[in-house]
Amino acid sequence: MQGIERIPCATGDKHMQHAAAALLALALAGPAAAQEPERIDPAATRACVEEALARGAAPTGCVEAAHAPCLAVPAETKMVASLCFETARQDWSGAIAARMATLRETAPEQIAALAGIEVKYDLLASLLQCDRLEELARLRETPAEDVLLQEARCAATAAGLAYIRLVARLPDPGTGQD
Repeated sequence: MQGIERIPCATGDKHMQHAAAALLALALAGPAAAQEPERIDPAATRACVEEALARGAAPTGCVEAAHAPCLAVPAETKMVASLCFETARQDWSGAIAARMATLRETAPEQIAALAGIEVKYDLLASLLQCDRLEELARLRETPAEDVLLQEARCAATAAGLAYIRLVARLPDPGTGQD
């Protein structure tokens, strides 16, 4: 269409560009940094959420616990940390998709639809905040690798929190938990 510009989506190509930049940096960083990033374990996170809820605590610390390997990356290897967070974001996205597939198969249709709406808007709202933080960082002329790390960490945290909310709000159907 003439006169209409393409507006970048908060969850679109930007994350792929960040992942590509992180992969390139990892390749250039040498063999010490070339280890496969640790993967998110959805079962361990689910157990963490259930334990936190049983104690009456907020389960948000479960995301930080899952991101501990990324947070432990040395400060001088920001691109390696960015790749770690990008991998975590992908893992969280896979966990959300798997959880939604389970709900579609086992929960009443209305509950599955509700869960889909909730997770979609939880994630979009958080990613919108990530975009805001990125724009502010660029306005302040923050170094590019710092912006990349901030964006990767924010996107991974957004996805992790969306997964945790999904698990906390809708325990496994058929378990007798409400």
